Amino acid sequence: MISIHRAASRLVTQQPGVTTWHCFSSGSHYDPANVAFGALIAVDEHLVSPGAGFAPHRHRGVELVSWVLDGALHHVDASRASLIEPGAVQHQIAGSGIEHVEWNASEDESLRFVQMWLLGTVGEPTYAVAPPPIILASGGFSVHSDGAASFTGRTHLFVARGSFAVGTVPLAVGDSVRADEPVTVDGTGELLVLTLSGQPTE
Repeated sequence: MISIHRAASRLVTQQPGVTTWHCFSSGSHYDPANVAFGALIAVDEHLVSPGAGFAPHRHRGVELVSWVLDGALHHVDASRASLIEPGAVQHQIAGSGIEHVEWNASEDESLRFVQMWLLGTVGEPTYAVAPPPIILASGGFSVHSDGAASFTGRTHLFVARGSFAVGTVPLAVGDSVRADEPVTVDGTGELLVLTLSGQPTE
């Protein structure tokens, strides 16, 4: 099965300084038919005003993948402070629990980033910032930028920039694809690719 989900169908959350577009159910936006795709439970695009962000909050039992498109994401937790800029993936395994703060590091430029959540196991938390591709506990993450590419297995695609196509079906910014069979895409821009190995086990 290959299904295409348009940008306009995403649910939107507004809070002071932050606009978020959700590809899956989130918070008060509950759709029982759209809670997960394999281990993937969130693909959120955030637009954050200068100096704004997310107050201290906790995660447990999830794997977090963040990709910055514009600006710089400032991350602080109990062990570190990091600045994540375009070209690097922030990869966190919350495990038994983490608490962190995320905000726009710029005083005059908006921050735009995509954060993906995958179900994980409850173990030791880990943290890394590295260029893609990266290996995840639940699969892998990469960014496809130009030309044709084929993916097998369970795959989630998100158009972050540019334009792509699946066969003859065009994809624009904010569109996503969920595939449980081989899928071929072609185009130019930034296509965020999550290959999913299935549900994790405890």
